[in-house]
Amino acid sequence: MSSSKDQGTGAAATKQTLAPTGKLGFRGRSATPEEQAQVFDAFFFEGKRRIPYLQQFFTLMVLSSAIAAFGLVNDSAAVVIGAMLVAPLMTPILAIAAAVVQGWGSRAIESFAIVGAGALAAIAVGVAVAFITPALRSDLPLPGELLARTSPNLIDLAIAIAAGLAGGFVAVRTEASGALPGVGIAVALVPPLATVGLTAGLGLWDLSLGAMLLFATNLVAIVLAAGLVFVAAGFAAFRDDRGSAQSNLATAILVIAVIVVAVPLLIHSLQRLEQGDAMAAVAEHTADWAPDLMLTDVIVDRAVDPIEISIGITGADTPPHPDLLAERLAASLGKAVDVDVVFVPLTTGSAAAP
Repeated sequence: MSSSKDQGTGAAATKQTLAPTGKLGFRGRSATPEEQAQVFDAFFFEGKRRIPYLQQFFTLMVLSSAIAAFGLVNDSAAVVIGAMLVAPLMTPILAIAAAVVQGWGSRAIESFAIVGAGALAAIAVGVAVAFITPALRSDLPLPGELLARTSPNLIDLAIAIAAGLAGGFVAVRTEASGALPGVGIAVALVPPLATVGLTAGLGLWDLSLGAMLLFATNLVAIVLAAGLVFVAAGFAAFRDDRGSAQSNLATAILVIAVIVVAVPLLIHSLQRLEQGDAMAAVAEHTADWAPDLMLTDVIVDRAVDPIEISIGITGADTPPHPDLLAERLAASLGKAVDVDVVFVPLTTGSAAAP
């Protein structure tokens, strides 16, 4: 139960749609207690409402995590999207934002605990799926849908901020509540958690950390962005200086958290740009080096010195010696390179019709 400082909503609130006023429907004033109750009652479940809500939350959390994990294993984008629709995480995350702007310390902690417990449940489901899925333990490459959630970048942060703004807007404009499932799909909260469990179950800890970074990015960006919308919409009325101080402290922590997650995201983004430049250089110089051959595969490892580049080519003619290609790539990339060429001869056959 929340403390007396946190009491600001109640079942007595009217249920009619909030009347939008001002630009974008923001009222340009502090929301009335009735308006706050109407919005915040959808986020905080206390008293007799708590146990049924928690039962529903964890049931949906386990089911959505299982759907996401199996969808990732099967490399099915449609199934993963279905898991996002079922996932219940947006409600407690928006509750954290609401509690922060109101200075409700205990409610913020309770909502964060719900999110944390749900995240642990999702990771546990992912670990279980990893152990019961033989396909993941074969020598086959990991599914693309799974790998896509292990290397976040600044674009993911931008998506999460936009989703947080949309989530906050939907919350304060109750007539737009039908858009909330779309917000959940856009930000993809459960698939990264399922990815953490799947990769941890396989012992791939570097991939697990990448997926956890993606979830942390989504979490802090949504809370911060949604909180800004609540403030702009007049839902940040503090009842005393203590509540204001709590909110200021929580907001400062959120800003610091966004900066902390932005640093590795920036590093990943720069690495992707460098990798993309290297791949483009390999494709360009390979075409000049062996114009009659077709490039089939490229692997660039920039983490070692010299850079290791492996290319696959095919065609009817024997390729030139790779030293010339290595010299061109070293000059283009500005670093020493080792080039391995895998050549598969292309043979053709024909026959006349009988």
